[in-house]
Amino acid sequence: MIKLFRKIRQNVIKENKASKYMLYAIGEIILVVIGILIALQINNWNEENNQSKKELALLVNLKKDLNTDIESLSREDSIFSKIGDITKNGINLFINAKNIEDIYSVSKLISVEWDDLKINRNTYNEMISSGNMYNIKNEMLQKHIIDYYLNAEADKYYIRQVVQEQSHLYVKTPEMNAYKFLISQLKNPLVDLNSIDTTWINNPKSPTYLAVITYLNRHQEYNIDYRSDVYNRNIIAAQKLVAKINDELENRN
Repeated sequence: MIKLFRKIRQNVIKENKASKYMLYAIGEIILVVIGILIALQINNWNEENNQSKKELALLVNLKKDLNTDIESLSREDSIFSKIGDITKNGINLFINAKNIEDIYSVSKLISVEWDDLKINRNTYNEMISSGNMYNIKNEMLQKHIIDYYLNAEADKYYIRQVVQEQSHLYVKTPEMNAYKFLISQLKNPLVDLNSIDTTWINNPKSPTYLAVITYLNRHQEYNIDYRSDVYNRNIIAAQKLVAKINDELENRN
């Protein structure tokens, strides 16, 4: 092809016809421009194709993370449901305590704290840091993904606030000191149990009794009841997002 154009150009020059040469030159320029445009189009197509493959690969990995979340949250929800029953028993045991050993049993029954919501953010963080999140073609899917992780973070923040509130109630409330001191005595094998003051245990009007029962009830409310709501909400959200990702993957194949 190049030889053909060169031969035509040489013939035009030999004929010494300026008008024909100008037409040829213009035609050659147009062909060069068309060639460049085609090359750019091919390059853009390749780049879009590579970006599309990267996007689909990230969505597949994100779906794996979400399925992992669903499994782990369901497992933890089952475990904490059992702990919830134990906590209820602890409250009943405290209310009906007959001796100091019952109180010690209460402290052991409520020893497990719920302090975090474990959500796998590996792929999501990669998508955000690389900017690939904002290259997702389906803008509604992009919004659903971002909303899922923002809502999970909001739940994690609330959990931290709850833990701080419970800690403040237990550690900094003066009325709890008698309860904490009692537990420390019960754990000390050198302490004579008969010497321990337990007059407040069966006295609902005692500030210590009221502080302890408040703490136990809040433990039940926040650690068990709210936890169940958070877990179920995040499990359902993850399941819905997996379904939307599946729809996107099927439409793109």
